[in-house]
Amino acid sequence: MPIFTAWLVFVVATLVVFFMWQKEMTARSIINETEITRQHLVVYPDDLQIDGDLLKFSAFWIEGKQKVQSFYIFKTEDEKKLFLDYNKTNVFLFSGTVKQPDSPTNENQFNYQEFLKTKNIVNIVKIAELNELEKNQAKFIWEPTVLAHIRDFRKYLLDYLGQIAQPLAGYSQLLLLGYYDSDFSNPIEIINKLGLLYLFSLSGMHVFYIIAILRWLFAKLYITDEFCSWFLLMVLPLYAILGGLSASLLRAVMMSWLILFIQIFFKKTVSGIAVESFVLIINLYWCPLIIFSMGAQLSYLLTFILIVNRKVNPIHLGLKLTAYSIPIVLWNTYEWNWLTTFLSVGMVPFFEWIVMPAVVIGAIAPVLGTLCNQVLMVFTKILFSLSSWPLTWDYGKPPLFFVVLWLVLLLLSERRENSRKILVYLSISFVFCAVIIRFPLQDQVVYFDIGQGDSTLIRERFNKSITLVDTGGKVTFNNNEEWKKRTSKTMGETIIANYLLSKGISKIDNLFLTHQDTDHVGNFPSLTQKIKINRLFVPDGMDSLTSFQTRLADSTIDMNRVYPISIVKADRIGIFKILHPFIRGEGKNEDSIAVSFNLKKTSFIISGDLDQDGEKEVINLFKTLQADILKIGHHGSKTSTAKEYVNKLKPKFAVISAGRNNRYGHPNIETLATLDEFKVPYVNTANAGMIQVIPTKNNETIIKTFLKENGEMR
Repeated sequence: MPIFTAWLVFVVATLVVFFMWQKEMTARSIINETEITRQHLVVYPDDLQIDGDLLKFSAFWIEGKQKVQSFYIFKTEDEKKLFLDYNKTNVFLFSGTVKQPDSPTNENQFNYQEFLKTKNIVNIVKIAELNELEKNQAKFIWEPTVLAHIRDFRKYLLDYLGQIAQPLAGYSQLLLLGYYDSDFSNPIEIINKLGLLYLFSLSGMHVFYIIAILRWLFAKLYITDEFCSWFLLMVLPLYAILGGLSASLLRAVMMSWLILFIQIFFKKTVSGIAVESFVLIINLYWCPLIIFSMGAQLSYLLTFILIVNRKVNPIHLGLKLTAYSIPIVLWNTYEWNWLTTFLSVGMVPFFEWIVMPAVVIGAIAPVLGTLCNQVLMVFTKILFSLSSWPLTWDYGKPPLFFVVLWLVLLLLSERRENSRKILVYLSISFVFCAVIIRFPLQDQVVYFDIGQGDSTLIRERFNKSITLVDTGGKVTFNNNEEWKKRTSKTMGETIIANYLLSKGISKIDNLFLTHQDTDHVGNFPSLTQKIKINRLFVPDGMDSLTSFQTRLADSTIDMNRVYPISIVKADRIGIFKILHPFIRGEGKNEDSIAVSFNLKKTSFIISGDLDQDGEKEVINLFKTLQADILKIGHHGSKTSTAKEYVNKLKPKFAVISAGRNNRYGHPNIETLATLDEFKVPYVNTANAGMIQVIPTKNNETIIKTFLKENGEMR
């Protein structure tokens, strides 16, 4: 009964904590964008991230009594330089707008809203004016705390480590201080590609190196072990802050601190599992959503496996760590590299005995920095070489049921009872899940919510053929000054490629770029870095444009895979009937590619930004042309969707792709009036998010929208 009572109290307390946390997060959230003026932010120098003309940082909003994620666009290059040299915590006066971040509008799109909640942040601030207060002014609003001084010191350490040669600088900043430097992005991407990210999730191992080094140093100085334990008890919490309070570092520091605390005050030892469980509970009480962080998932899970397998030989242990990491990695990244299975056997001890010591020693002993950097350079070159091998399996995103099932089966196999039978079940379910993901039973057309742009995916069942029409792209109106250029990923990578990889698709059979406008082709080069393109079709004449040649040079596609088309050159490509262009042009709106195709008994038409004159020419040439699902041209602009065109096609449904609150006023009222006149129901990506159209055998067409308020239509 006492055990049952204790468990009951724990469960009730946990539910109360989670409820109170959620209530607080909801109370803080600002749903509608709200303008604020003359407010104050406490800005920490170690949290500033600068990308071109964009400044990103989390800060404490004094009036709002909460931590917020902030964004500010520099007005001048001199202003940018001031923030590059910023190294002291201070208060800033600002004006701008505040609201909670938008939730994802496409399937499997990165959920920035949930990501911020793992840091106890619910609102973002877009700053229009930002001015640092004088010290004597700031002290009346906010007094510097111990935390502020530690953060300032962390900034000093980051700058110090940043001056070291790469890759030692990048490894030391990441592993010792939890800071991700954009200059170090390539090695991290390679490590991720090889499936070795779990090593960094276990990066708390350097805490044990530091403890071991301090104990050795104190012993050499004839200082008692007890004094060293007391010293560590005081220093470890400070180091957690210096290390950026990452999930893995918090776990390592808190576990080490608790073990020391119990040894000093209770003269007892405690099991690693008990300590890890207690630390996990504390972290969940502090921020429940931290468990949805991939780093936290890998860190706690793999640390548990290390604890229960202390006596297992390194080869067996490496294989176990790999097996447990696969479900988590696939759930988050959708890919697995076959080399990981073999690398993990030798990489864990190599990482533990060579890489980590090189990082720690190189950072704290400049005399040995060159040698340590050479070791890390060799390590990085080996990783780069291995990553070039074509052994990455684009598995796709497994349903949560399978992720949980695999982890449960792996844990059951630890008991060694029927372990072989369990491994057979594990293998069968793994293959079965891959088949489900990669071979859909239905045809599908997906209209991505790509902002003010266009991109449509056509998947024939069993992935018989994969076709993409346009890639979207962001039209920028800023000048091309070098200091303003950003390195952020495009929607082609974060939305289109991400979705394709989540479905186990790493290759597109056909890519149609309807015309030259950036909002249709701007993401094309970046998309090809993630997804292989077999054949690229462009309107005849566009292939000779300088703008297209520039984009082609930035892509991974050779010119011999580019096919200029018109109805003269080809009347059909696979299931696609070419409707336009008629003659060679210059890739302008009036030269747009237009195609029709059928899936089961449902007919579709997509026509880029083809204008009304072009639409009329199409229906005059193709007398029997009709469409059940019509993709409205030019984002609903009044220059497209002629009344004669709609009347002739007699669509049962229309899809509009337009950006939210776009500056062009798309879709225009004239276009919507035309659709209403002919009683054509429509849905807009700006309101519905991603739109999926699934033809069925019984002549029904299922239309699904990602945003719930639009639901499902038939």
